[in-house]
Parts: sequence; structure tokens; C-alpha cells
Amino acid sequence: MRKTVLLMMMMTVAILTTSSFAQEKRYGIESAILKKNTVMKTPGGINDQTIPSIQYFDDFGRKESSETTISMQGQTFSIFAMLKDNYMHTANLTLKQGTKVNLAAMVDDYKTVNYLNLTDEVKKRYLIEEKGNEQFLGRDCKSYELTITVQGQTVKSNILVWQGLPLKSTMSVAGMTIVEEVAEIQEGAVIPKEKFELPEGINFVETALPM
Repeated sequence: MRKTVLLMMMMTVAILTTSSFAQEKRYGIESAILKKNTVMKTPGGINDQTIPSIQYFDDFGRKESSETTISMQGQTFSIFAMLKDNYMHTANLTLKQGTKVNLAAMVDDYKTVNYLNLTDEVKKRYLIEEKGNEQFLGRDCKSYELTITVQGQTVKSNILVWQGLPLKSTMSVAGMTIVEEVAEIQEGAVIPKEKFELPEGINFVETALPM
């Protein structure tokens, strides 16, 4: 359960630090499907867990969603997440349960980050520092460090960004290290429109934390 909460917190941080609710260009490529792996590292590495996910975006990031597969207590769950109307909607597609979180109420002095247009206000809010360039997946990425507070937890992150798109992030929270890496990028992919629609048959209940 603790790992699930931390994963959902990580997803929230990822959305906050890559998204903007304004209809503005966020990525330097029009569309893509990104296959990712998230490794939740525990002290000693005994209970490390790798969690696969897929990110979809179109219209330079104005449309975006993700699907994550979580295995827990002998069961496998498919988790859908998407921003809509200033809420992060999260659905357990396996259990047909959904929640929605008001991100502005969840994060103190709420702001979002657009790496194509980093304002001084956002840099100051998240203590963002540019740390030079680094190669990842054969791409020249900018390296950033930032700090964000979610539900009283301070999360420190290092993020490698290419074309405004985070390709690797390393987060430290609650004594754990969470590393998310893109394993494959399908640039210019045609995304089915249903990937940017809330799943039918699920009631999204407003809550303080994602499911």
C-alpha cells in the first residue's frame, strides 16, 4: 500500500512538473508514444519494484494521458491517468474505480512547469537549476534539479529533458528513490482519440490523494 501511495505521488509530481493547464505548446514534437519503466528503489535493494507504463501525447502536449501496470498482492492492475478541468483523474481500469484530485488544492502555491518556457516565477517556486547537458537515448538532454512539496512531503528531483519532454527523472521521497526512464520513443505516432477521453463506466470521486 505504501508503495502504491508513493507511486501515485510520483505520478502527481510528474504531472505537475511536465504539464500546464493552459492550451500552450509543451513539447518540441507533435505526438509520441513513450514506453517507460519506473523503478522504486528501497534501502539495500531487497524490495525493489519495476513498474511499466505508457505515455501518450498529441498536439505538442496539449493532449496527454498515461497507462501504468501495477502488480500487488498477487493481482495486476491497470491504472489510467489524465488531466482534465484542472483535476488529475486516475482510474483503476481493473476494478472500475476512479478518483480525481484538485492539484491546486494539493500543492502549496500551485504552479506547473513547461520546460519549453521556464518562467522566473516557476524557477523560483521549485528551486529549478539547470545543470548542463547529458546524453540519454542518443539525445542531447538538458539536466535540471528541482524541489516540490506534495502533501507535506518534499520531493527532490533530477530530470533530463529533451524537446521539453522529460526522458529520465530521479526522485527522492520518504526514504525511497524512484527512477523513471523512457525505454522507447515512437515519434510522430498516430494516437487513438480514446486515449484522451475518460474511460466510460467509471465514477470519479474527488479525493485528496489519487487511488
